[in-house]
This record gives sequence, C-alpha cells and structure tokens, in this order.
Amino acid sequence: MSLYLDNAATTKIHKDVVDAMINSFEYYGNSEAKYYDVAEKAKEFILWSRTTISKLLSCEPENVIFTSGATEANNLILKGLSSSTSNKKRIIISSIEHSSVEETCKFLQTKGFEVIRIKVDKTGLVDLKQLKEAINDNTLLVSIIWVNNEIGTIQKMKEIDDICFEKGVFLHSDATQAVGKIQINLTEFKALKSITFSAHKIYGPKGIGCLVLKKDDNNIKYQLTPLFHGGEQEYNYRAGTLSNELIVGFGKACELLMDDISNSNNVLQILENELIQILSRKFGDIFVLNNHWNHRVPGIINVQFKGFNNAILLKNAKDIFAASTGSSCSVAKPSRVLKEIGLSDKEISYSIRMSLSKYTSIEELSILEEL
Repeated sequence: MSLYLDNAATTKIHKDVVDAMINSFEYYGNSEAKYYDVAEKAKEFILWSRTTISKLLSCEPENVIFTSGATEANNLILKGLSSSTSNKKRIIISSIEHSSVEETCKFLQTKGFEVIRIKVDKTGLVDLKQLKEAINDNTLLVSIIWVNNEIGTIQKMKEIDDICFEKGVFLHSDATQAVGKIQINLTEFKALKSITFSAHKIYGPKGIGCLVLKKDDNNIKYQLTPLFHGGEQEYNYRAGTLSNELIVGFGKACELLMDDISNSNNVLQILENELIQILSRKFGDIFVLNNHWNHRVPGIINVQFKGFNNAILLKNAKDIFAASTGSSCSVAKPSRVLKEIGLSDKEISYSIRMSLSKYTSIEELSILEEL
C-alpha cells in the first residue's frame, strides 16, 4: 500500500470511532420518537455527541446543528442568512475560500447579492485594511476560512473578529482544517457567530458535520431559511431523520481531540520536517516549497517538482504515495488558492499538496526514498 499523504482531503477513520459507531447500531430507533428504549437511547447518544462537540469548542450544545458535512453547513449559513428577513445585499469573503463558500457566493450573485473578495498576501493572509474598508451598512456577513485547505495558512481571526465587531457585522468561518489543529474557544470571539467543519477531516466518518451557530447579542436565535423543509429536527434549521451512528462517530472523533492538539501538532511538525528533508535530499533544486511561512498549521505542505506536471507525477507515483493537486473539491481546475498567492500557471502545474496524519510514522516516510 502506498504512503497516504492526502489527509487534508480525508482521514482514515479511527478504530475507537468505528467501535463507538458499531455499539450505537444497537440503538437504531428514530431519535425523534418517544417512549421506547431504542429511540430514547439514540436520543441520549445524540445529546452526548452534541455536548462533546460543544465542549471542544467552548459553546452551548444547542449551538451544534448536525449536517451532512461542512459543504452543506456552509450552504446553510450563507443561503439561510441571505434568505432571511434582512435586506442587506453585500457578502464579504476571502479570495481563497473553500469552493463550498466560493461557489455558493457565485450562486448568490445571481440572486442579486454583491460579493466582495478580499485579497491575500503571498502567504495567504487576508488584507485587514481592505476588509475593514469593504464593510459598509449594506453588509450581511463576512466569511473567512480559518485555516486554508491547500496551504495551511492560519488567518488572524481575533483581529478579523475585532474588525467585524466594531462594524457590527456577522462573522462566519469555515473551520474545517482548523478544528483539531488549533485550540478554538468560541467564547473569546464577539462577532464570530458561526463556524463549520466535518468529521472526516478529524478521523471520523464521512457524511456528517455541523454548523455551530451561536445566538445573537440579545441571546435570540438567528433566523435561517432551511435548505431542507419537512420536520422540526435540529431546532428547525435542518429537517430529516438524524443518523445516530454517524453522529456518534462524530462525537467520538471530537472526544479523541480533547487535550491532544498540542501533542498532535508536535508530531505533525516532526513528520513534516522529515518529509521536507527527504524530498530536498532526493530532488535538490527541483523541489520547491510553496508555503514556507510560520503562521500555518503543520502537516499541510504545498510543493513544486519543477518540470513535472502534477497530474502525471501523481499518476506515475501512485504506488509510492497518494497526494493531490489541491482541494479535493476542485480537482479539474488549476488551484485558485495558489493563483491568489502569486504563483504562475506553470508553477501551479508543477504543484501538489501533501498532507500528513498524526498517525503516520517516520518509518513510513522512508518509502519516498524510492522516488
């Protein structure tokens, strides 16, 4: 089996998560039903998961709204707020958002919304001056990805939050690559009212994620137009029978993250250093790092193998390692993120993303010597 270096796309599900999910299959009742034991137990499992996730993020359990993943959750907050009672028509995002935010905003533009894309510097950091100047009285929300999925840049969310709070505007963040890699305490933010993330990025199952939506400054729930109409599940934000098993897996994955972030990052940094040393030694000047700055999470490196087309390289090296040309949601297009940080089309065509797991071993990396 080849070395798996595409963990930013999806991670291998943890054995403890699998075990928790298998146990939950015994309690198969619809959590919305009443009285009988398999339904009541399912309800208990869901509450446990909701509470576990809220503890990880320092928010209230009722702030956690289960979805099929971050893509749906991003659609829910962006479309849901845009379809609410507000008549504000400006949406502000960064120029390096995940496609689930970028493409949703393109759709909203067809519905009469103005979308402002804030530029980033060569390291992927948002231009805070431009952001501040872009917010006006017509601004519905600001959405800034917390950690970029292709280059790992960590945005200055506290400063962004201060700007949005000063301007009195709703702040959202796609935190899919941030959860589990940086400590998130939502009580420390004033304008940041919602974040989204998926279980399969943190060693949990695919098909489950959440929108974390705090109440407004008057402790009133935000009005969101649901994507799905039907039942009253998820506080009337998302109709449909809940997947008890996936939710339990999600909760278990979040439980495993508790108190482990610092140690995980140390492991990832050691692995990253070893990976870079092997590739530098093996390829010399052909190997170039696209992201070499400090304000990023460890374990996501974007690299060029000069003179080698990325798609052909990945195909020919598939028996040695598995990686990607960029975001798994935009495999057929040149990386918009790399373009925004200043890389040429030729440089982008040489570039691949390698993303590590904290469960990868140093010994496993030695297979790269065969390249």
